[in-house]
Amino acid sequence: MILGLILCFIPLIISLLAFTFGFKLKLSFQLIACLFGLIAVLPISFIQFFIPEIPSLASYPILYTLIKSLVLYGFIEELIKMLLCIPLPHKELDERDFLFLAFMMGIALGCFESAVYYFDHLQIANNRGAQLLYGQIGVRIFTSDIIHMMCTGLCGLFIYSCRSKKSRLSFFVTAILLHGVYDFFAGFSGSLRWFSIAVVLLSIAECRIKYIALKNQENNVD
Repeated sequence: MILGLILCFIPLIISLLAFTFGFKLKLSFQLIACLFGLIAVLPISFIQFFIPEIPSLASYPILYTLIKSLVLYGFIEELIKMLLCIPLPHKELDERDFLFLAFMMGIALGCFESAVYYFDHLQIANNRGAQLLYGQIGVRIFTSDIIHMMCTGLCGLFIYSCRSKKSRLSFFVTAILLHGVYDFFAGFSGSLRWFSIAVVLLSIAECRIKYIALKNQENNVD
């Protein structure tokens, strides 16, 4: 059980070390971001558990899954994360460091979700099942954790752009679409599931593109 829990939080530990010693980001700021990531898990889990089914779409499972992914995993989750980006420490931070704080919140959220997933499935797993569960956690590290990290980064860039009085709503919309489409494809068990990997890679590219765009905007203002 301890090994699985440690595995869930490896990305968070690596990120803390990298941002603290590699990019000289204040540890106290990062811990605050981690706290907000934990807070975000609570309403997200509550909404996922109690969301009602849509009877009128019962005969259209693909359409229902797409709408649910875009609304629940896309809009609602990213709205919660975007709102929690607002109180993140920001004084004297440039767009890069604020992006890193948003990354920390996103990776913390992903790791806490993995821990919840692990404990939820551990009760019904035998020895062989537990070994398979470790593999699933490993997959989450390179998929779900990254999509949370990148989409929260996009939400952070949106909040930062609002503070500079030149808001980029497209950043937030992109986060919604990427997260929703990722969960849509991740829900399949066949070959369509591989498209979720492409969405993860696209989220990394989009976050970089939008960070550069925002940085160039700030430099032009200066």
